[in-house]
Amino acid sequence: MKLIEKTYPYLNTPIYQGRLENGLRIVLIPKKDFHETYAIMTVEFGSVDNELTTSDNRKRIYPVGVAHFLEHKLFETADSGDMLHEFAVYGANANAYTSFNQTSYLFSTTGELRRPLELLQKMVREVHFTEESVEREKEIIVQEIEMYADDSDHRLYLGILKGLYPNTSLAEDIAGTRDSIQEISATTLRENFQQFYRPNAMTLVVTGDIDIHEVFGWICDDQAENQGIQEERQIATQVVKGAVSEHGKEYWEVGLPKLAIGLRGNDVIPKGKEQYYQICLSFLLSMLIGRTSKRYQTLYETNKIDHSLSVHIEVQQGYHFVVVTGDTAEPITVSSQLRKAFLNFDGDEDVTQEHFQILKNEMYGEFINGLNSSEFTVGYFVNHFSETESIFDIPELLISLKLEEVLDIGRQFMSQCDVADFIIFPK
Repeated sequence: MKLIEKTYPYLNTPIYQGRLENGLRIVLIPKKDFHETYAIMTVEFGSVDNELTTSDNRKRIYPVGVAHFLEHKLFETADSGDMLHEFAVYGANANAYTSFNQTSYLFSTTGELRRPLELLQKMVREVHFTEESVEREKEIIVQEIEMYADDSDHRLYLGILKGLYPNTSLAEDIAGTRDSIQEISATTLRENFQQFYRPNAMTLVVTGDIDIHEVFGWICDDQAENQGIQEERQIATQVVKGAVSEHGKEYWEVGLPKLAIGLRGNDVIPKGKEQYYQICLSFLLSMLIGRTSKRYQTLYETNKIDHSLSVHIEVQQGYHFVVVTGDTAEPITVSSQLRKAFLNFDGDEDVTQEHFQILKNEMYGEFINGLNSSEFTVGYFVNHFSETESIFDIPELLISLKLEEVLDIGRQFMSQCDVADFIIFPK
């Protein structure tokens, strides 16, 4: 297998990518004169993947939180040690995180690269946990769940997702619940490891001042005996859409009320167009309620909102949604105003060609500047990468994108979406 070289007019060096015979996707991003090297291994297994149909048509349902639990246990070594220590021996800082649709393991180093890179591949290839160590880990994860349960912003986000996707894994903490964690066993974790942790479901990205041929040779050597299983997985990632809970609330120890508005997408997004769709929605929401909008300025100057107002857009095959959150003394009024603006954006005074161009220039500049950070590059890359598009296609997309395209996506999304809000009131 050979790496394919891809050049981009705004980058000084090419990007190299390809697939090994075992299916592992490799992306090498050279950054000349950078002192720090980053590597990240991403597995297509996240918190929503707890219901699946295997290739032999057997349906399996697992407790929520399995992907995150497995992330924890992959740091356990054969001698019951901690993989974090193994990385530290070679001067590397390692970490991991789980999202709705994937789990990523990463390290950064200013020193030796060969050994940490070998460790990174090794830790997603084999497991060493026992029933006893799994039981001990439950206490740690429950503490983590309880810690986030005390965070009002986290409660707000979970509250709106429960309203948008009731009785689904999206409505639960990525780490699971106190009850679901107790149902997880070593057998459960091994079954999921065997099902999902296959080379053909992983992507390895390395960036820094690296020798492309040397690093590629190391990876090929490390993967030589890791042939994996090539059969196609059949995974039910379509999230069931029940009736939306239009208005939710709770009382918590907060200074100001916290508001979340959620819009659940019901339209169909063509595969490979997720990044394009998300960018279009991002532009639309930025024009309507971004800090350069007249609506934001008016709400801010009248003390109806503060700088906490933020937008999160999630676009995946099987589910996509927009969540707007912020602190406000008038949550019911602000919710009504913003919901009306979203659903009736055509002809809005903030949706203009001039405003769109300002935002295009701003996004382009921020993106190019972000590429100066290796951490930004690899993190953003694995979250926005498919067979047909990657983050390096974004600048060209931004240059060619037209306002009418943004409006078309907005009409497609808004005309079919379900809307809900969730408010945390002070006790």
